[in-house]
Amino acid sequence: MHPPPRCSLGVPNDPDLLAPFARRAEELGFDGLWTQDTVNAANFSLDGLHVLSYLAAITERVRLGVGVLYSGRRNPAVLARELATIDQLSRGRLTVGIGVGNVYHRETLAALGIETTRPVRRLVEGIEVMRALWSGEDHRGELYSFSGVRSQPEPVQRPGPPIWIGARAEPALRRAVRIADGWTGAAPVSTADFLRQLDIVRDELAETGRDPAGFAVSKSVYLAVEDTEQLARERLIPVFDRSFGANPVYDATDMADRVAVFGPPDRCAEELRVLVDAGVDELILYPMYDRLGQLDAFAEVVAALTGARRP
Repeated sequence: MHPPPRCSLGVPNDPDLLAPFARRAEELGFDGLWTQDTVNAANFSLDGLHVLSYLAAITERVRLGVGVLYSGRRNPAVLARELATIDQLSRGRLTVGIGVGNVYHRETLAALGIETTRPVRRLVEGIEVMRALWSGEDHRGELYSFSGVRSQPEPVQRPGPPIWIGARAEPALRRAVRIADGWTGAAPVSTADFLRQLDIVRDELAETGRDPAGFAVSKSVYLAVEDTEQLARERLIPVFDRSFGANPVYDATDMADRVAVFGPPDRCAEELRVLVDAGVDELILYPMYDRLGQLDAFAEVVAALTGARRP
């Protein structure tokens, strides 16, 4: 059996809910809080990095993560300083999720004057730049070259905060193993698809001779806990329709049944156990509605999954 996973939460976008949500999550023993990065938000959306700074001030123990940053959106030197600042404010609790983003975002980014060419090279070299600045080293690359540049503050975690790649396609999954500290699977991906992606990651770990124990695997999961599966499904369907109805990548049709985990706590724990037994190190659980009200029910799921007693 795989050891119990870390169980974290995706935080709400409502400023009024952030503090009570984070404090209650910490009281209940959750391991982390995660924000998201949004390129072009049609609905109200807070900046994920600023939210992490806020969470660093109102929590003491939980790790803090962002999943995932779009690598080409920010200059890597500026991003290195922002992330190091959050790592300092949180006293070394930051995990950085990063990826190339979706193709359909690039037209908007280009219209805003943000460079969108060579996205993979910008991801790879951007990570190299951040690590060089965190370590006080020079860098020679195709897109960025510098010497004698020093960035402050240094991150608390050395040589820097762990970097997890958000990826779905095979080349990106293999790249994650080669350049990152972990891989984070997307919430709108079904368990079956995620397990196929995990097979690719494991194959690359074996081919490169990398120790799997030193490479983190996480999966974001949409979770809804109710007394019955029917009630949970009825509450989830309109949320998915609103959130993904116009999404060009993920099909909202029957999305609740394809990607969400829902129902009574024991049933939810049973479904999540498939991921744990497959070797997932961290589950990032996202409430889709009644975010503060669902927290205690989520804790029941985690207790059923891990055997841990609730505080």
